[in-house]
Amino acid sequence: MIILVSGASGFVGGAITRHLLDAGQEVRAMNRSTAAAMQKHAGNETGRRALAEGRLTFVEADVTKPDTLPAAVEGVDTVIHAAQFTGAPVENPAKGLTYAAVDRDGTLNLIGAIAQVYGAPTSGPAMARFPSGSPRFLYMSGITVSAEAREPWDRAKWQAEEAIRGSGLTWTIVRSCWAYGPNDSALNRILGYSDYLPFVPIFGRGEDPLSPVFVEDIGQLIALLIANPDNSADTTVKLGGPDTVTLNELLELALRAKGRRRPILHIPKPLGRVQGAVMQFLPGRPLTPDAVDFVAQGGAVSEADRALLAERFPEFRGTGVREGLGNYLGR
Repeated sequence: MIILVSGASGFVGGAITRHLLDAGQEVRAMNRSTAAAMQKHAGNETGRRALAEGRLTFVEADVTKPDTLPAAVEGVDTVIHAAQFTGAPVENPAKGLTYAAVDRDGTLNLIGAIAQVYGAPTSGPAMARFPSGSPRFLYMSGITVSAEAREPWDRAKWQAEEAIRGSGLTWTIVRSCWAYGPNDSALNRILGYSDYLPFVPIFGRGEDPLSPVFVEDIGQLIALLIANPDNSADTTVKLGGPDTVTLNELLELALRAKGRRRPILHIPKPLGRVQGAVMQFLPGRPLTPDAVDFVAQGGAVSEADRALLAERFPEFRGTGVREGLGNYLGR
């Protein structure tokens, strides 16, 4: 079995790739830069072993460039779409770095490439199942995605989900809560302020519920989904960590793991959006109004979601917040 992972050198895609390799799978790592992907995975023992065994190969392709994708999907058994644009959640339309371009259109482009290679239609009232041997499609989505959501990131991901559900492929969608871990660009960015400020600033009140997911748990679950395809065929799985906390509580736990004490400074979202409206024109586009809303939102799973996951995959064990933070922030 050959598994194509888009965004294989990214934060989530990298963890997925490593766990698949640990499970003995054969992975084709897809990235815009083969050199970057190779450097990432040759830097750990799992990647080096898989390279030596011929179970890890690389393909240079971009989900926003359809002509690069047919060769990437040729001969694979599963496609895992985990690509994310550089700088997320700060969109940069001038460079094509948006949720619409990567999550929505990138998904459509991947499905289109599969249709081109495997010869099946992907739209229209007469759509049939893809022929035997067509790849299974797994998509990394977000916990806040729904048909009613109006935010641009949720809308783009919902449209991507709808395209997947209507493609005729066998599919699984994983709606993940906020992922954290080494090298993430969300929690660690916020914690980074404590390196030089006597406080930690956040947008909003920080009281919405979150079920943060340790990134290694995402990789663990994807490996189980691949190993047990019948348990998740044509299914949307909601993934959250075992603890539900507020952002305030998460930051307090993270600061404690780093051995620091800092008060949390709450910046009202309307003021943050004004800051974003100005900062989006600065070099590097450090902030936008929409990014303020994104980082201030909550996102938690229900007990019913946890029960369904435990029923389908009883061997899955999520990592508690304190343990996850301690794994990489502990002093």
